[in-house]
Order: sequence, then structure tokens, then C-alpha cells
Amino acid sequence: MAIKKENLTNLYQNQLKKVSNYGNFDPDFMTNMCYPKNEIIVNFGVKMDDGTLKMFKGYRIQDNNLLGAYKGGLRFHQEVHLDECKALAFWMTIKCSLQRLPFGGSKGGVKFDPKDHSQSELKRISMEFSNRLYKYIGVDRDVPAPDMGTNSQIMDWMTAAYQKIRKTHDNGMFTGKSLKFGGCDGREEATGRGIMINLRKWFLKKNIVMKDKTYIIQGFGNVGTFASKFISQLGLKCIGIGDHTCYLHNDNGFDVVSMAKYSKENVGILGFSEGVKITKDEFFSLKTDVVIPAALELQIVKKEANNLNCRLVIDAANGPLNMEADNILRLRGIDVIPDVLANSGGVIVSYYEWLQNKSQEYWDLEEIRLKLDKRMEKTFDRVYEHAKSNDIEMRTSAFVLALENLEYYYNLMN
Repeated sequence: MAIKKENLTNLYQNQLKKVSNYGNFDPDFMTNMCYPKNEIIVNFGVKMDDGTLKMFKGYRIQDNNLLGAYKGGLRFHQEVHLDECKALAFWMTIKCSLQRLPFGGSKGGVKFDPKDHSQSELKRISMEFSNRLYKYIGVDRDVPAPDMGTNSQIMDWMTAAYQKIRKTHDNGMFTGKSLKFGGCDGREEATGRGIMINLRKWFLKKNIVMKDKTYIIQGFGNVGTFASKFISQLGLKCIGIGDHTCYLHNDNGFDVVSMAKYSKENVGILGFSEGVKITKDEFFSLKTDVVIPAALELQIVKKEANNLNCRLVIDAANGPLNMEADNILRLRGIDVIPDVLANSGGVIVSYYEWLQNKSQEYWDLEEIRLKLDKRMEKTFDRVYEHAKSNDIEMRTSAFVLALENLEYYYNLMN
């Protein structure tokens, strides 16, 4: 665990150092960007179903609010820790700036495994965490959203707890809520759909026909399942799927809709009727066109980067590649669509939910998809063309464009 913490901290710090070589950034601005504004840690007790009191540790990192209210997800996961939240909050700052949203970056969560608790316990944990965070969040201050291990139900509970303590009917301080409670059509699918839009744009830029091309995906939760469904609709074939239970290979291609249903019912893909079980090393060595890491951080490092046999990697997860892997893939001629661009569909549609909550006017799914597609395609074009004209990879391009936007606001205020 300690190694992962160090790597995540080093990763985003070193990404900033690298980008400073490609832009004429003010040194004071870059120093400011290296550290989050606020690091909030709360400890709270919750009664379990058997009457015992269990203590939980929660985090909220507020990285940067130059552009607007802090914005970022809340994780319920046994590996949540401070340095992880700091890195994820920083990347959210970059995402929001890159997509020109009126938000800064934040991230947080509670360190525990939600699978070990009943629905009634999850409700009490969620509401008590909200009670401890309420002083630090708000519709124009910090707007949390779902992340790994959380969902619309948990956002509803947390919103209700906030409303009760603040004595308000406003529900815009959380996004990713259920449709019954002011949520947004298309929010659940948004990150996965954004992955598909980026993939489609890359194939169009490269003038490569998508039909019958192949991809593999690691991680088959919300993002992985929706990304697979949308990508398969483009005519690509999924020949490899991996998650926390196992890795499977099928040259004929998986029925990703059936796989998604099975995975949800069985909390993993282990035992699915299609495919042959393989190792993680074999998975990352499969010959394919596209590799999509959609699980945890730091999954593709030196060994995996040297073994990949593909044309493109799309970061569906946050921080799935370290800098050494990035460099190896660049030297090998394998393109990477970075996380700060590829998986930003979620925060875009969270922004649409926030707007709708403010106006109390709601849009249908078709309108949400049109708005998401248009914004994502426009941003992809900016990043791709900037990278091409400056002979840099897309991750560096995305960071430069995002930081230029942030620096303008920084200079206005200093």
C-alpha cells in the first residue's frame, strides 16, 4: 500500500514538472498548483445492525477553486487514502479546466469495503459522512458526486442528510443523484459514453475503419460496462475482459451486454460462460487494437507497457499509467488518450445536472447526449491538434491547455 501512495503522489507532481517544460508558465503559479488548498479528514462513528459502534475515517481534498466550486467524487473503498485523494482531486482540477467547466477539483471518500455492509448500514454511514462534511460543501462551494463504491442511492442519502441539517430543499450540492431526487438523465452512462466518443474521434483522425477492430478492457464496473456497450455498437469486438475476480479471453468476442448483466448479478465476471481464463500478464499481452484500463490506478507500468500489443490506450480509469509507461508507449508509437480527457464525460454531465438543479428545468436523454458529444468532440479536437502541431503526446497537450486556462484566472486574482 505504501508504494502505491508514493507513486500516486509522485505521478501527479512529476506530470506537472514535465508540463512546465512545454509552456511558459509562471513559477509561482506552478508552485501553487502542486498543493491542494484544503485537506479535510473526519473520523465518525456509526451504529452497526448488531448495535455495536464502528469508527470510520473520511477524506475530502479540495484541490483548487480558481474556476469555481470544487467538484469531484466520493469513493467508498477499502484502499481510500489521503495521497490517493490528493492525486484524484488534482486530476479533477485539470479535467474541469480542460473542458472549460466553471468548477475546480476535489475528491474524497471513506476507507471501508461497502460489500461488507448491509443497505441499512450503508445508509447510516452515508448520512453520517454527509453530516460531517456539510460545513465544507455546498452548491457554490464544493459539489460531490459518485465514484467507485458509491451510486445514486448513496448520493440521495447524503443530499437528504445535508438538506435536513441545513434546513433547505436545494439539492444541487450533490450530483449523480437518482432521477426521482433531481438527478440527470444520462449521468450513469456518461463516463462510459465519453470513452466511446474519444475512441471514435481517434479512429476518424487516423482514418481507420472501426468495424471488426478489437479491444480489451480491464475493470467491468459502471464505467467499463457502459464503455463496452457503446464501443461494441461502433462495430468493435471485445476479446478480453478483466476485473478483480479474473481475466477472460475470447477470440470470437464477448457478448458485453450479457457479461454486464452477469457481472452485476455475481459481483464479478468469474464463472461467465464465454471465454478462457488467462493471467493478468497474458491479458496485457493480447494482440488487439485498443486497450482500455478502467479499474484502479497504476495498472500499466513498465512491464505491461513493454508487453502491450495495440495501437491505442484509452485511460478510462484515473492514473492507470505511470510516467515510465507513458514514455515507453510514446517510444513504441502507441497513442494514449489521457484520463483527464477520456473519462471527463462524468463531470460534464454532472455539470449539466448542477445547471438543471439551479434552474429546476430538466432535459431529456437525447439532449444530454447531444450536449455531451459536442463538448467532448470539441475538446478532443483541441487536444489532438495541439499535440500534433507541437509534436507532443496528448497527455502533455491536455495538461498544457488546462493549465493555460487556470493560469489566466490565477493572474487575474494576483
